[in-house]
Amino acid sequence: MVIEDSLKQPPAVLRRGRVVVITRSFPRLSETFVIDHVRALIQAGHEVIVVARRVDAASVSDQFGKSLQTVQLPPWTAFGTPSLLVGARRTAAWMRRHPTLLSSRIAWKRVFYAQRLKDLLVRLQPDLVHAHFGTNGIDAGIALEGESIPLVCNFHGFDATSFPHKHGWALYRATLQQATLVAHSNFMEALLVDHGLSRPTRIVMGVDRSIFKSRPRPDQWTAPLRLISVGRLERKKGHDLAIDVLARLRQLAPELDARLRIVGAGPEAAQLRKLARSLGVDKSIHGPEPASHGEVAAALGESDIALVPSRVMPDGWQESFCRVAIEAMACGLPVVATPTGGLPDTVGSGGTIARRADAEALTEALLTTIRQSGPAEWARRVRPASEIYDISRMDRGYLELTRRLLQSLPEPRRD
Repeated sequence: MVIEDSLKQPPAVLRRGRVVVITRSFPRLSETFVIDHVRALIQAGHEVIVVARRVDAASVSDQFGKSLQTVQLPPWTAFGTPSLLVGARRTAAWMRRHPTLLSSRIAWKRVFYAQRLKDLLVRLQPDLVHAHFGTNGIDAGIALEGESIPLVCNFHGFDATSFPHKHGWALYRATLQQATLVAHSNFMEALLVDHGLSRPTRIVMGVDRSIFKSRPRPDQWTAPLRLISVGRLERKKGHDLAIDVLARLRQLAPELDARLRIVGAGPEAAQLRKLARSLGVDKSIHGPEPASHGEVAAALGESDIALVPSRVMPDGWQESFCRVAIEAMACGLPVVATPTGGLPDTVGSGGTIARRADAEALTEALLTTIRQSGPAEWARRVRPASEIYDISRMDRGYLELTRRLLQSLPEPRRD
C-alpha cells in the first residue's frame, strides 16, 4: 500500500499519542532519516521517546533541546542475577511457543535481548511503537507479543539483505506478522513480499531541499570535471571503483582534467589512498575525509557528477535505496550508479545505470552521461526525478500512517 502523497499539507493529527521510536544508535549521522522522522512526530504534537542501545545525549540536546526524551538500554551486565533469571525463563518460554526456531542461535539472542525492551515498554506505556530497521522490529515484535500496541517496522537495507542472507527469514515471519511494515523502494517491497512478509506501506524517502539544493550550471562540461563519491569507507560502497573510474577517465578524456572527491569515514581510508597512489591519481583526489550533513550538501553542490559505485557483497548486502543518490539529484547532479539492488529504482531518469558493477562499465556509463547532455540540461532532467524525494512528502507519509494507526485505538489509560 502506498501512503497517499497528493496531500498539500501535513495531515491533521486528530489524536496525539505517545510514540516510542526504537533504533540502535541515536542520533547517528548516517541515519538522518531517523532524526527527520522523530522531528516530524514532535512537530506534529506527539510525545516521542527514543529508545536506543547508544544515545549521544549532547547531540540530542543540541538538536532537540528538551522536546525529546531518550532512553538508553543498559547492558545485561548491569542487571542482577534475579533479573537475568527472569529474562532467561521468558526467553525459554517464548522459544517453546516457536519450536521451529529452537535451533536458531540468533533467535535465542534476540529473544533474550527483547526482555529488557519488554520491561521498558511496560513502564513507558506507548500508544504506538515505531522500529527503524528490521532487526529492531524483531525485538519490538517479541516484546509486544500479546499486546494491542501497534508496531511499525521500517526496513532500510542490511536488515533485508545481509541479515536474512546469514540468518534466514523465519525470525521475521515469527515476529512481524502483526506489524505494519514500511519500505522505500520496489526492490525492498519485493524482498519482503517474496519471503512471506505482508505487503509493506510505501513511504517515499526524502531530503531537506533547503539544504540539498541545485545551483545554476553551465551548458557545457568544463575542466576540471568534478566527480564525487559519498559514503562510509567500506568495500560495499565501492570507492575503490570510483578511483579506478577516475584513472580510466583521465586516460580516455584528458581534456576534462577529471578530479574526484571522496567523502566519508571508515576502515578503508588507508587502502583507498594506497590504491590512488598505485594508479597515479592521488594528486587528482580530494579526501577521503568525513563530513557533516551540511558539509556533504556543500560538497555535492560544488561537484558535477555523482558516482554511486556500490556492489553486491558476498554476505548478501546491496543497496536497497541509497539516500546519497537522492541528495545528489536534489543538488542537480546526474548520478552514475551500478545496477545494485534498489539503485535503478532510486535514480530513474536522474542519471545513468551501468551495465555491470565494475570500473569498466561505470566508466562507459560516465562517458555516456557526459556525451548525452551538458550540466545545465542534466540539472533540468534531474529535477522531476528528484522532486518526489522531498522531506515534506516523507513526513506526510509517516504522519498519515501514525494518524491512521492511532485513530484505530481506544483512548489510553495510563497510571
